[in-house]
Amino acid sequence: MGPIVNQSSSAQDKLFDSTCGDGSTALPGPTGNHVQGRCGYGPRLPFLVISPWAKENFVDHSITDQSSIIHFVEDNWLGGERLGSGSFDAYANSITQFFDFKKSCDDSDRLILDPTTGQPVHNSDF
Repeated sequence: MGPIVNQSSSAQDKLFDSTCGDGSTALPGPTGNHVQGRCGYGPRLPFLVISPWAKENFVDHSITDQSSIIHFVEDNWLGGERLGSGSFDAYANSITQFFDFKKSCDDSDRLILDPTTGQPVHNSDF
C-alpha cells in the first residue's frame, strides 16, 4: 500500500473499514476547507515515458503519480509556481529524473515500428 498523503475523515474515503486519519492534515481546498475523499495513492500502475529525451532502459523507483506530471510542467514552464487549492502537485515527486535533456536528438534516433509485425524498422527501410 502506498503512503497516506492526504488524511480524510469523510465517509467518501474508507480504508480498511475505517476512515483514513482525522482530516487534521488534509490539504486545503479552494474555499479553505479541507479536501476530503482523497486518502492516498491507488493501485500501482506502470509509468511509461516516451520522449526523444527519455533515458534509455531507465527504471525509476521513486513514488510518482499523475500529479508528478503537473509538478514537472510547473517546474519547467511556470517557474515552480504550484496550482494549490488542494492539488497533490506540491507533494508529488517530479519526473525530471526520467529525462536527459543534454542528449541531442536527430532522425537517426527515431523508432519506427512495422505496422504488421510491431518490430523495429530501420530508417533506411522507409
